Amino acid sequence: MQILYWALQTLPYVVAFLAAVSLIVLFLGSYRSFGFGLALLAVTSWLDASTQSAPVLQLGVRLYVADVPLILLGAVTGLRWLVAKDVPWRHPGWVLYVLVFLGNLAWGLATQGTAAGVQARGDFYAIVAASYAMSFPMARPQVRLLVRALAWLAVGLATLTVYRWCVYYLQITDLLPPGGTYNVDGAIRVIGSPHALLLAQALLLGLYFAHISGAGAALRVMLPLMLGLVVALQHRSVWLATMVGVGVSILLARAERMPVWQQLGALGVMALLVVGGLSVGGRVSQEVVSSAQRAAAGEGTVQARFENWRATLTDWRQGGLRHILVGKPLGGDTTRLVADKDGRLVRIGFGAHNNYVSQLVGTGVLGFAGLLWALGSALRGLWRACRRSDGGDADWAALLLMLLAVQMAYYVAYAVDFMQLLVLGMAIAAVAGLRPAARPVGHPPYATYKPRPA
Repeated sequence: MQILYWALQTLPYVVAFLAAVSLIVLFLGSYRSFGFGLALLAVTSWLDASTQSAPVLQLGVRLYVADVPLILLGAVTGLRWLVAKDVPWRHPGWVLYVLVFLGNLAWGLATQGTAAGVQARGDFYAIVAASYAMSFPMARPQVRLLVRALAWLAVGLATLTVYRWCVYYLQITDLLPPGGTYNVDGAIRVIGSPHALLLAQALLLGLYFAHISGAGAALRVMLPLMLGLVVALQHRSVWLATMVGVGVSILLARAERMPVWQQLGALGVMALLVVGGLSVGGRVSQEVVSSAQRAAAGEGTVQARFENWRATLTDWRQGGLRHILVGKPLGGDTTRLVADKDGRLVRIGFGAHNNYVSQLVGTGVLGFAGLLWALGSALRGLWRACRRSDGGDADWAALLLMLLAVQMAYYVAYAVDFMQLLVLGMAIAAVAGLRPAARPVGHPPYATYKPRPA
């Protein structure tokens, strides 16, 4: 009994020590290796999906599963931007955007208190992920790591999706969440739209860019499963983004990778799989058909989102010149009046359901212009690399360009996500390596860098 007593007395200290050691290991590993930080972000994304983005701990404030990893990576990113010698490009547009955001966060904390931090959480974590990626040299080895991370994340999300479908449709009530469903917008939507988008991106990678990862056979085997999941999950914005990704991939097709006719053939297979899935009777296919019909008719969330965007922009313009230039301070009142489908005015307080509207309102014309500058630089640099007839940069540049196009289409209807902005950060850093004039003075060409172990 005496041994048990002392074991219980020392247990909190042991746990605290192990936690401190773990944080130190994560910090050092993420600082030295992009692959380490990428793996941390992928695991965090899966854990976020498994907890349904809900708080996991109460310590005076609500802690979410992404809080500790992203705050840790934020510290790593800040240190790398200040002292690391291999930072490829501190893009001025991105710097402007981040400074405006941080200024509004400080402004909000001073006037609104912790509400500003709560409201800033999603954007802050996305900025951290992009800035972290931007602090490392990017080329083919790092893009291969991204493909592998997305493939493994897709496997984890697919497993989670199938498990939840089994729990719900087999009515295993002991395993169901308190509300009885995993999503109030539709029982079949057992994972959120940002995670369904990751499944769609894994589908596109397997269809067009599997050769880059070194695990092409595994990615191609996953194609039918990924396609079935993307269709059945019914996130219409993900459907649209997937079609954009297919179109961009075909546009960027090169003879040395995959002839256009093969890509069109793959697109035909996708269409047959979709039609086959919809032709199967039952509850799932009925939900999918109903969702597609509402989207085509502009009903449901489509009309409500247009009204939401209009009300959000009107409220922002009426805030005065200061709000127009640098945005609204974080943590303030976000409620606004919108008209429902019956013409009645309803007061809402949730986000704009459009990342472009959210960023314009949150960072003003200055911050939004900086963000567009950084995005435009990445798109232009990657496009130029894709059109070159020499060199081996075209395939992985096309991959990054396709992923950027997918997220740009997706952001018309949803807010930012840290796994998506990670890709933007990688693209900006990669363009710095493709443009010698953009490298910091005194830095050698990218070919001389030795990639750190993943």
